[in-house]
Amino acid sequence: MTGEHERLSAWFAAATPAPAESMAAWRLAPKFPRRLSTGITFDVVLADRSIVELAYEILSQYKQTVGPAIRFTNLTMAAVLVPPGTAPRWHGLVTGSSWLDRKAVPVCFGPGHAVRIPGIAPLAQDVPVEWLKEPSTESAIGDVPLLTSPVQLVRCLAEARSILTPDDERNPLSRAVSAVRAVLRTPQRT
Repeated sequence: MTGEHERLSAWFAAATPAPAESMAAWRLAPKFPRRLSTGITFDVVLADRSIVELAYEILSQYKQTVGPAIRFTNLTMAAVLVPPGTAPRWHGLVTGSSWLDRKAVPVCFGPGHAVRIPGIAPLAQDVPVEWLKEPSTESAIGDVPLLTSPVQLVRCLAEARSILTPDDERNPLSRAVSAVRAVLRTPQRT
């Protein structure tokens, strides 16, 4: 493992019951996915993959921190790593956002759950998970990678959902918000 991979592996290993044993096993098999407990070094927001991908594009356009995210290759879901402690606040964040469709609200998992993540040096094919956005020590504080802000994430997930939902599935308020956004994004002629 390179120095960068070693530091990231140490951070991920902190989310296992035996960090030293996990690190030793990962040195032997750095390409294989890992199963990590949530709520220790990160919580996980789970949402439809297309919504997460578009939300990450929006976050980047707004020049917000875009932390690690995982795409599940055998599902239509993706998971965003967010700071630990997000899960108990998630419902309030969604309620306070412009999330208009309560049927498809993303879920946040904290303590008591686990998630499978790709190895730091992932396999090229036939794996159940891959990085949508890899963790990086370049955007880190110490050896901890920066994680996506849950406040910004929920706003961008709501915006992405609004953009991707067909008009016939939206309620009248959702259609109005989309129409206003479209007008605001269109260059004005003077």
